[in-house]
Amino acid sequence: MVLIYPVAAITAKNGLTIDFLTKNNMAFKINSPFNLDLLSTPMFERDMGDDPVYARTLKTGSIVFNEDEKDPYKKLQTLTHEMEHVNQFKRGDLDYGENGAGKQVVWWKGKEIDYKHMASGDPTQPWEIEPYKKEIKLNNK
Repeated sequence: MVLIYPVAAITAKNGLTIDFLTKNNMAFKINSPFNLDLLSTPMFERDMGDDPVYARTLKTGSIVFNEDEKDPYKKLQTLTHEMEHVNQFKRGDLDYGENGAGKQVVWWKGKEIDYKHMASGDPTQPWEIEPYKKEIKLNNK
């Protein structure tokens, strides 16, 4: 990827640069035109085995896609869905792990829920409502 930024420089008659976007004693400040959340999210593809979902978002913020999915439209739709899960983990709304009794659970906004509900990929679960709303709907025909 190549980033191109238009810049302005003031030069003297002899061709030497007099000023190059100097502000606060810095040569220039670059603000990314890209969504850095997306660029800083690790994404992988792997064999998901019997897992019925298109992807899983780990609590580390990484997204693991099912390598069997070849449709680029479905991949993009899945990416927008999984990025909302990344945001849920970052905000602290969603977490999963083992509770004090050794049971696998999901914590949704502080409420403890049996992990089997997360594993199901059920779109009616509270952590799935926003991701399904935010999915990019594409017509690949």
